[in-house]
Formats: sequence, structure tokens, C-alpha cells
Amino acid sequence: MSTSFRKRVAVVFTAAVLMTGSALTIGAGPASAGPAATFEAGALQSDGSRTIVIKTGGTTAGTIKWTANGDTLTATDSKADGHGVSGYINTVNPYLIANTAGHSSPYTDTAHRDLPENQGELLFACIGNNSDGLTCSGNYNIAT
Repeated sequence: MSTSFRKRVAVVFTAAVLMTGSALTIGAGPASAGPAATFEAGALQSDGSRTIVIKTGGTTAGTIKWTANGDTLTATDSKADGHGVSGYINTVNPYLIANTAGHSSPYTDTAHRDLPENQGELLFACIGNNSDGLTCSGNYNIAT
């Protein structure tokens, strides 16, 4: 290989690396962490039901409620803050989801599915929107 050809290859390769790095840096946006929120889970009821209260700024923003008698998941957005609330039972396939996103507060969404009785499942809650991202609770045990 001639020296001038090697130099041209090196220049082209360097330019490609720099352009790729620049494109990756420019395209990378900040990670969305979601709104600051706390989650207060009520005690697991004898029938397997549970409620999670979502708070922002020290006040209730919404609730997620699993009602075992009737296999019903309810998400209630009670604070007009631009964030929707959602509840998920993530151990059934597909997930059972109640979600208030895209609706003005106050708003309630209910999801129902006839699930096998006396099964242990996991429930979690989230709050957020497309621009701020989501903040989610940990998993809480429930039963069907």
C-alpha cells in the first residue's frame, strides 16, 4: 500500500469515527426520571386486596386499588398536575393495566380480567407523563 493511500484511509476512518461520535452525542437526550413521588401501600387484606396511595408534594395525587373479589384494578388520578397514574399487575400475561394517562383529572380507569382464584400476584403503581417520564413503586404482593 502506498503511503498516500494509507493516509487517505486514515483520514476517512478518523472522520467517520468523529462523525459517528458526534451523532451519538447529539442524539442522546437526558434520561427522564419522572416526577418526585412517594408510594404508601396499605396492608394486604385477608381477601388479597390492596391499595397504593401515590403522593406528590405531600398531597395525594392518585390511588391504585386491587379488589380481589371481582378481579378489578382501578387507577384514580385525583390531582390536576399533568401526570397520569397507572397500576400494573405484572405477573399475569399480558399485564393487567389501569391507566389515567391522557385524561383530565379527576379521572378513574378500571381494568378487569377473570383470573384463577387464590393465586399470588404482584402489583405496582406509576405516576408521570411522556415528557417527564415515569416514577414507579416497588412490587407489592396481592392475591386473586
